[in-house]
Amino acid sequence: MTDKNDRPVPGADELRTRVGEARDALGRTAEELAGEAGPGGRAREKAAELKDRAGERATEARDRAQEKTEEVSHRAREKAAELKDRAREKTAGAQDRAQEAAGQARTRMTGAARTLGEKVQDRTPEPVREGTGRALEAVQGRPGVLLAAGAAVLVAVLVARRRGKC
Repeated sequence: MTDKNDRPVPGADELRTRVGEARDALGRTAEELAGEAGPGGRAREKAAELKDRAGERATEARDRAQEKTEEVSHRAREKAAELKDRAREKTAGAQDRAQEAAGQARTRMTGAARTLGEKVQDRTPEPVREGTGRALEAVQGRPGVLLAAGAAVLVAVLVARRRGKC
């Protein structure tokens, strides 16, 4: 037998088989629905939902923590660079002040030496000055001899001072 579209019409046995398969499928579907509708099914569904949300929140928290870590790290590097620059500026300033103080000390020492030289020259008798001038001419170019002569003059001045002549 065929239907209107010339397709074969199934027999009774085939129809019984199809109906049995449909009943089995409907039974499994009903059991699944009943399992989901019951307290255990709802709990499993809620647990799965909570697990998914917890995973999402953990990922968000990890991302925020990583961003904060990067931000703090960046700020720390900036602060370290700033402190390094400040230290460099202070060191440079201290070096400039030390050079300035050394220059001032040099100027004062030169002035003191000049004053002392003038005093020695004023208090030294003319014959000694002439002899010193000849001695300087003789030792020019020979620093060792000049140094020894300078030491001798210094000793002579100190001895004269002690005796109260200077």
